[in-house]
Amino acid sequence: MTRWSRVASVVVILAAVGPACQDEETVTGPALSATCSAQPTTGPAPLAVTFLLGVSGAEGPFRVEVTYGDGTTGTDPAAPHTYGASGDFVAAFLVTTATQSARCSTAVAVQPGTSPPPGTNQAPEAVFKSTPDATGSTISGTAPLEVRFNMCLSSDPDGDKIYFAMDFDGDGDIDQGGTTGGNCRRDHVYAAGTWTAHNCLRDIDAKGKALHDDQCKSYSVVVAP
Repeated sequence: MTRWSRVASVVVILAAVGPACQDEETVTGPALSATCSAQPTTGPAPLAVTFLLGVSGAEGPFRVEVTYGDGTTGTDPAAPHTYGASGDFVAAFLVTTATQSARCSTAVAVQPGTSPPPGTNQAPEAVFKSTPDATGSTISGTAPLEVRFNMCLSSDPDGDKIYFAMDFDGDGDIDQGGTTGGNCRRDHVYAAGTWTAHNCLRDIDAKGKALHDDQCKSYSVVVAP
């Protein structure tokens, strides 16, 4: 009785386990997927665009090929790209692994550019001189004291016109102003007293608009009787 019980027990186990071992199950992983977007999607040329690429379901390492739609290509999806000309472009991304591939694309609309922004226009190189020479910013002498203010050695690196302005007595009114050689120097006769003189210059465009802030030098003119 004891031996038969063992055999029966073994048979039951084999009957239960046998069919389960014959079952097969196929597991399918997620498919490779790619999504992409551009920021900004529209604007005037030249337009710098940054792309965002999302990848999911990759089985192992993947590589990316980018076609920007303007005749250029790349392999770094995070690299900004500049569209230099106007037009409608489609940036396409191809993502591949050893056994998978996926594509996505995003549109970019570039309008004609406006006038180019101002370049690196430089301010004038100002040179302020006086006769008699100033000690620091003080000119001194006896009345009547004739002082020549001279800014004619000033120059502009870009060749822009320079506007000269002089206020001989510090009242805030421009006593002498203009862009010619005669405007960059002027004589003024001072009576006894202490006076303030302001000499300023700035570069201007063809319409007379200032390109940079005024550069000025103020003098204290001390005239003894």
